[in-house]
Amino acid sequence: MTTHGEEPLPVLRIGNGSVDLAFLPSVGGRLISVRVDGVELLWRNSEYLDGDLGTVRARSSWAPLDGTMGSWANLGGSKTWPAPQGWSGPGEWPGPPDPVIDSGSWDVDVAHDGEDAVVTFTSPDDPRTGLRVVREFRLPATGTTFRHRVTFRAIADRPVTWAIWEVCQVDTEMFAGAPSGNPSGVWVGVRGGAEPRALVADDGLITVDPPAGGRRRVHVDDVVAKVGFTDADGTLEVRRPDGAGVAWSYSVLPGAAYPDGGCAAEIWMQYPTAAPVGGGLRPTARLLELEALGPLTTLEPGAETSLEIVWHASSRMS
Repeated sequence: MTTHGEEPLPVLRIGNGSVDLAFLPSVGGRLISVRVDGVELLWRNSEYLDGDLGTVRARSSWAPLDGTMGSWANLGGSKTWPAPQGWSGPGEWPGPPDPVIDSGSWDVDVAHDGEDAVVTFTSPDDPRTGLRVVREFRLPATGTTFRHRVTFRAIADRPVTWAIWEVCQVDTEMFAGAPSGNPSGVWVGVRGGAEPRALVADDGLITVDPPAGGRRRVHVDDVVAKVGFTDADGTLEVRRPDGAGVAWSYSVLPGAAYPDGGCAAEIWMQYPTAAPVGGGLRPTARLLELEALGPLTTLEPGAETSLEIVWHASSRMS
C-alpha cells in the first residue's frame, strides 16, 4: 500500500510484469489505473490525482455530498454501481454520488490462489439499496488479461431487485485531434439489428454505425450523451488513436430483463462544457464510459448474484 501527498488516498498496486493495476480502497474500491508497457488505459481526474496517483486535492476539501451530480467527486477509473439509476423511488439508485457504494471506504483482502494474485474489495452494508457489494480481481502470473467478478449480496430484511452495473471511464482527449479515417472508436458486439436506444441527450447524440460482422462502431465525438444496446452480446472494446485499448467480455442472458428498456451494454460520452448540463453535472474532461450490465435480479435476504468481466488490456490493440 503506497500513499502520496497531503491527506493522501491509500493506493493498492499489483502487477505481473505485463500489466499493472492500481486501486482506491477508500473511494468505492475502484480500479483507478490499468497500465501496459507504461501506457495508462483508464481516465482519472487530474483535479484529484496526479500522474503517479498522488493526492492532489485533500478529501477534506471535496464538496459535501448533497445528492446532486455537482457534488460528485468523479475520480475516474472503473467502479460498480447498482442499476437502475434514478431518483423517483426506492427501486432506483439515486447516484452518483452516494456515501457508500461509489465513495465509501471498502474493506480489502489480498491473497494468492496458485499463481493468481486475488484482490477482493467488500463494501459497507448499504441500507439504501439493501446490498453489500464484493469486487474480486484475479490477476494471473503472466499476460495482460485478467478477471473481475462482481457480487451483489442482499443484506436487507426484504427482497431487493437490482442489476450489476460496471462503469469504466476511458480518456478520449486524443480522439479530438485524430486525423480523419483513423481506425479508432468503440465497438459493441450485437446479436442482431435492434436500433440503439438514446438514453441521454444533454448535448447532442452519439453516432452509431449499422451492424457489421456482429459489431456496431460507436463514434467518439464532442457530445454529452448516452446510448444503450438491447441486443448486446457481452463484448465491448475501445481503441484509441494511438492503438492502445481495453476490451471486455461478459455473459448476457437472452430473454432476461435488463435495465433501461433491456440494455445489457451502454456507452456514455462527454466533453468539457461551458455550463452545467443535466442534473447539475458540468463535464470538465473528454471521456467515455464502457458500461456492462447484468440482468435485473430479485434477491431474497442473504441471496447473491454475480457478473464476471474478462479484461483484455493492450498498449497496441490488434
